[in-house]
Amino acid sequence: MVKKFMMASSLLALISGPAYADGVTQNCILTGVVNKSIAAQRGLDVYIEFKKARPASRAESCDLSKGQTLKVDETATTGLEALPHGTRVAYQYTVLADNSAQWERLSPLL
Repeated sequence: MVKKFMMASSLLALISGPAYADGVTQNCILTGVVNKSIAAQRGLDVYIEFKKARPASRAESCDLSKGQTLKVDETATTGLEALPHGTRVAYQYTVLADNSAQWERLSPLL
């Protein structure tokens, strides 16, 4: 019985360990919509109006302020300019210990 418990707790440490080993300070799921009118007003190809931010998992942190401006990595926006106004999008936004940000588009898949 003791061996099974130790193996299970070791497995849990291996599963949860990589997030902290990589120096992740924030890991958020952001959802929003493509806003063509704001993009046109600001002279941008694409503007995403994020409506909601939540931690990617219960163990993660997501400390974003309402109204905070985030610049999405250009490779993560490829193809978004072709989407109609109001299209829902979701991204995983990760901030590393060196303050660099990583973006991964979760939906829509283009």
